[in-house]
Amino acid sequence: MPSAPADRRVFNFPGWRDNPYVQILQSEITERGYELSGRPDFPEALIELTSPERRGVIHVQWTSPVTEWAENAKDARRRTDLFLDALYSAKRWGRKILWTVHNVLPHDAVYPKTALLLHERLAELADAIHVISPHTAELAAPAYAIPAEKVVEIPHSSYDGVYGPAVARDTARAELGVRPDSTAALAFGWIRPYKGLEHLAAASRIASEGGADIEVLLAGRPQGDVQHILDGLADGPATVTSSLRRILPEDVATWFCAADVLVLPYHAILNSGNMYLAATYGLPIVLPDEPHLVAEFGDEAWIRFFDRGRPDESIAALLADPWFRDGEVRAAARAFADSRPPQAMAARYADLIERLARG
Repeated sequence: MPSAPADRRVFNFPGWRDNPYVQILQSEITERGYELSGRPDFPEALIELTSPERRGVIHVQWTSPVTEWAENAKDARRRTDLFLDALYSAKRWGRKILWTVHNVLPHDAVYPKTALLLHERLAELADAIHVISPHTAELAAPAYAIPAEKVVEIPHSSYDGVYGPAVARDTARAELGVRPDSTAALAFGWIRPYKGLEHLAAASRIASEGGADIEVLLAGRPQGDVQHILDGLADGPATVTSSLRRILPEDVATWFCAADVLVLPYHAILNSGNMYLAATYGLPIVLPDEPHLVAEFGDEAWIRFFDRGRPDESIAALLADPWFRDGEVRAAARAFADSRPPQAMAARYADLIERLARG
């Protein structure tokens, strides 16, 4: 297959090509004849950005590999300065820069001041800023400004067609060893401090002690200081069914179809792919009552919000109430997924890239 012209190219940083969201987002642009490249390796990314002969749109997605993968605070600042200088060079040579704001700052940031500097400069440098939530600029405003004229909103799609088809509830539970009649609360993906799983541990204890038959489904790889949370779950009265590793794509449907509800007890949340993955499998969810989430999703029958002022008791009450077993609630989740087709997200992204490529 012949190579795409040099200007019909997108360089991604970091080049996480196995990320399902990125695969959906960029599926249409490849059909339009664009070449996708990208490297998670920081030195190789600098070579790309400082090489005058390289062409095409630069798409900066997650910034954590710049600051959070540093050896110390001094190294984080050094890496940030190198990255920004490289982007300045690329822009002087005519390359367009797109930045996706996944989070106001990286989760569990070790070097928040340097991360803030990087985001401030990216907002200035970028030719277009892709936001997923319509409230992104508002939420970032106390920390840094996102120019309104640069903002392009492309909402998150469902994951239809990415993972396997839905599995019968009984079949999924039997495969995982989940008890047939328990209330199964799912926590899925990386197990990290910012996800607030200590609140799920406390809520499952409160609900169990109140007579609810709670089973926590814990699927994902631990990262960071979370062992005390895992110990708290293991020592509690609720049953825990876990797989503390990366969940293979072919197993994702099984976990979501075995669950009654997905619980996202996050300390801070701007966007969550897990929310859209849950909708894909018709799974109701529990979210924090962040004002921007309530404003955007408050009318959705498949979503309930816990009180951030008393998260343990509030989540426990939402687990004890069988609202999530209602067929209409689960149908509302699927209807939401149907309203967010992957093809629409991919087409809007492709249109954006072509506008940038045309200058």
